Amino acid sequence: MGFSFESVNATDYDDLRPTYAPEAIRWVAERDRLEPGTLVVDLAAGTGQLSRRFVRLGVRVVAVEPAANMRAVLGTNLPDVTAVPGTAEAIPLGDGEADAVVVGNAFHHFDAEAAFAEIRRVLRPGGALALFWARTDRHADGLRMGIREIDELVERDRGSSPIVDAYRAWYEPPERVEGFTTLERRSFPTTRTMPSARLADLFATGSDIASLPEPRRGRLLERIGELAADLPETLELPERSDVQLWFRDGAGG
Repeated sequence: MGFSFESVNATDYDDLRPTYAPEAIRWVAERDRLEPGTLVVDLAAGTGQLSRRFVRLGVRVVAVEPAANMRAVLGTNLPDVTAVPGTAEAIPLGDGEADAVVVGNAFHHFDAEAAFAEIRRVLRPGGALALFWARTDRHADGLRMGIREIDELVERDRGSSPIVDAYRAWYEPPERVEGFTTLERRSFPTTRTMPSARLADLFATGSDIASLPEPRRGRLLERIGELAADLPETLELPERSDVQLWFRDGAGG
């Protein structure tokens, strides 16, 4: 879709992007029988929101990220993770090297057919592909009216775009993918705490907003900041971690 995260403030991205429920990480680790020393590949790793979760399990993590600004922050903050340039369509690993491939909030940026084929190539037979999605729980009782107003503003202003349409398409992933077992799905509730004064900075790190033309982008972020000023100083945002899981089949090739 032609968007580069080089245009996003990587420090803000690292500070503000949503992370994932610990239970979601554990579920994937248990289903794939990950053990200390096994290799997990984090594709489109950003600044390492998923990498930092998996490295705590004692596994080896290779973070593949095309944006140099994101890799720089990841490398500084996570010295135990190997950060390398690359894409989902051209993963810099050999055949069957990975025990798991994980993707956090990014598969909608990939060429899905090419990415599935390349992921299958680097996975060992039986290895897991886990797509993690951090989603705001808009139906939660605790979601404040001010947050709803900001969400509605963003929905109206950004409208539809290839990025937004692609993201929404992954609410319903394919049950079957060539070379993989049938899809498994789980959802895990979580809560994110953040200062309301950083809400505009948070929205600025999303590709849907960062890709808007100026001055439209600037006006939207300014309005978000104005609305956020009426919110409590600290926000408790109800979220959920959705996980979509497949396993590489045992056939050769």
